[in-house]
Amino acid sequence: MKLLIEGYPYKNHKPGSLEYNTLQGLVNDIELESNNSVSVSYVGYFYSKTCNDVVFCLPKVVLTGRRNDGEDETVFGISPEKLIDFEKLVDADKQDNGKEKTDEIKKFLSELAIWIYRTIVVYHANYPDSQILKTEQYNTNSGGKKSKFHTLFDIIIALRDFNKENQNYFSFMARNQHSGNNKIQWTKTISKSQAVIQDGVPVYLNPVNKKKEINFDEELLIIYFSILKYIHKTYGFRFNTDLNYPLIEGAKFEAYRKGKGTRRLKAIKYKYFSDKDLRLWNLCYAFFDVTHNIAINMARQDFMLVDDFQIVFERVIDDLLGDKVYDKNAKNQADGKNIDHLYKGPSLLAQANGLQTYYIADSKYYKRSERAINEEETESYTALHGTSIPKQFTYARNLIQWNLDLFLKDDKNNGEIQLRPDELTEGYNVIPNFFISALIPNNENKFNFKNDDINAQGQIDFSRQFENRLFDRDTLLLCHYDVNFLFVVSLYGRNNKSTQSAWKTKVRSMFRNQIQHTLDELYEFYVLIPRNGQNCYQFVKDNFHQLNGKLFRPKSDSDCLILALLKEDAFTKDNLLKKTLASSAKGLQKEMVGNDGIKSALSGYFEGTEEAVELKDDTLANKFISEDERTDKGTLVNISSIEGEVVLVNYANEKHKKLYVEKELCYVRAGDSDGAIHLPSLGKEPKYLLLHSNKVESVEMYELKQIGARIYTKGQLEDKGFSPSQDGIYLVYELKNKKFVKVDDIDIGALINRGKATQLPHFEIIQKKQV
Repeated sequence: MKLLIEGYPYKNHKPGSLEYNTLQGLVNDIELESNNSVSVSYVGYFYSKTCNDVVFCLPKVVLTGRRNDGEDETVFGISPEKLIDFEKLVDADKQDNGKEKTDEIKKFLSELAIWIYRTIVVYHANYPDSQILKTEQYNTNSGGKKSKFHTLFDIIIALRDFNKENQNYFSFMARNQHSGNNKIQWTKTISKSQAVIQDGVPVYLNPVNKKKEINFDEELLIIYFSILKYIHKTYGFRFNTDLNYPLIEGAKFEAYRKGKGTRRLKAIKYKYFSDKDLRLWNLCYAFFDVTHNIAINMARQDFMLVDDFQIVFERVIDDLLGDKVYDKNAKNQADGKNIDHLYKGPSLLAQANGLQTYYIADSKYYKRSERAINEEETESYTALHGTSIPKQFTYARNLIQWNLDLFLKDDKNNGEIQLRPDELTEGYNVIPNFFISALIPNNENKFNFKNDDINAQGQIDFSRQFENRLFDRDTLLLCHYDVNFLFVVSLYGRNNKSTQSAWKTKVRSMFRNQIQHTLDELYEFYVLIPRNGQNCYQFVKDNFHQLNGKLFRPKSDSDCLILALLKEDAFTKDNLLKKTLASSAKGLQKEMVGNDGIKSALSGYFEGTEEAVELKDDTLANKFISEDERTDKGTLVNISSIEGEVVLVNYANEKHKKLYVEKELCYVRAGDSDGAIHLPSLGKEPKYLLLHSNKVESVEMYELKQIGARIYTKGQLEDKGFSPSQDGIYLVYELKNKKFVKVDDIDIGALINRGKATQLPHFEIIQKKQV
């Protein structure tokens, strides 16, 4: 097998050298770009008739960026020129890298070639009309029956898989065919041999043994294992072939490849009946049929290539990560820009009640570079092109405007996410935006096709209009992550939908956690809960300029806010944020100095500014998930929605207040005794209950069930766990739930004033506070 690297500039070699002869042979089979060197723009497989060998064009991501002295980039320390003749790596490479390392690289490149080929095959099946695919394939007859094999490499993979999956079958066949060998056949021995009598016992000096003749079953296995040995020797693939068969080799096997193999297999086909035997026969026949046809038919070729593997890589990532169902105008934007990958997922800040946001990603299939970490260590990274970062920010801006247009119009929004769900804070939900680069890891795990981790490349970019405003629509964060290219192509090449779906769920969670970790390093987050009795929403309005872009309310009817402030240590010597924002250092530091003033002002109106809440491990999200179950916090209701409703105002100390809420019942005396309530003459039943202890800050209001009052006796209330002080009858109202209602701009003082002196229960009309 020959190996070429996509895009690598192979230098002109001296005529007669191995590299020169090999490249000259390949030039005749595929189109090569020439500019004082030759480079192939394809990725995939073809069979070179000139070299009479399989050639694989591997993707450029195998180039690590590492350079040997006096050489261009290498494939893990080995020059691409020396990899052309894959099975003849020069001794110098083995000495430089060690035999074990060189063997490991050879094994890795063989497996990578298979998965690249499988990726192209699956891509071709999913996108048959793609213009980047160049393919011409042989379909074998399999002795009069059309086979599903398309190329020689298809057959090689099938032969390899059959060997891996059927070791028990081979062992059974060997035991069955060799059982009884060398057993003495006594009938023939007695009739054909002269016995010698010794001590009255006949002794036969020349016994006739049972001779094992090759049967048709064994001949098929001999042909099969001969093919495997040829493939191993020619293309480098390794097989488990422990069974001892007299194999067909050399000139005899070449005769099989030139036509004898198909003729001999046809002659013995009638002997096979089991599915496994027939499968093995078809594999062997397909191999000889394709190699023979390629050899004799010079007008046709055998190849499967793509001339822009960047497109294949984008489709692979999108199939494995993105959503298939979305508004086409979100991904294919009005200015002609198209987002590579777009999907909906849990918000970075809170996922209560299914709060979601959009995730934007762009896959980068670039050649790797290498940079120094310190004097001894280096790292591989993807250097982004100049326009990549600005374009990615533009994708996010376009998406925000498209989302705003949906909700600014009266048209149906089809259940889309609302990125600005709240008019009070006017805060925008954070949009995760990130690059995905292809990486082939080479570490203590060696070349691992099973490692599905993602790794932060360390690059963080900001686009913003104002500092320290995470929730401003112009503040955009852009991260960069590496995915294991080996895992991705093997997962896609297997084409197992359930496995792919499981990884999609897992990797989306990994990206979310990684971005949360980045935010947690840069910002302090606070969950703000209004203090009892505080008109905190008026405070937000009065201080909007100072709080703009720093507050976010996940739901417009929630009383919980999120405050985000840049950390003091987010601008340290080695922090990447400093490198990104170095030009605005003074402005950034000035904004952070103002953080203490913001926290101090908010602390008088909100609970939660005392401690920062870390984003990682969904701490903040969990806090919001449990918000709806909190019994000591309420729900915000706009004054305009309840103005004019009737409220039952009742005095209650802390003990009674707690009991009312726990039992979800409130009672007041009825009748003509002192302290009894008069039924409302307001034309409708009360909708709310207001409990107070003659102090505005102690007020709590709850929504009542709309079933009207019930009549209870003292005994009935005692059965419910209450302790009424007097006999008689009581009006009992049921609470809708345990959550109190917080209303902006309600005139609390006017509601409780009438009962201030006597603490008498009464009914009132809810009115807006007069300014």
